[in-house]
Amino acid sequence: MSTPTCTTTGTTTGTAVLDLADTVVMTLLHDHVPLALLCDLTLPDGPTSAAILAAEGEPETRWWER
Repeated sequence: MSTPTCTTTGTTTGTAVLDLADTVVMTLLHDHVPLALLCDLTLPDGPTSAAILAAEGEPETRWWER
């Protein structure tokens, strides 16, 4: 797994700019989607969502129904 990086841009030194993918991932994490699930889903030949759910069980709060 690679380490995410941020680029700086604009006239203010050190201003971090997140790209769209970073924003989407951070939003999912904020909404309590498990990091392990996001990592599993990035693997093209990885397990299906149903297999992950069967192995890990459902969370107490069903975040996908909010």
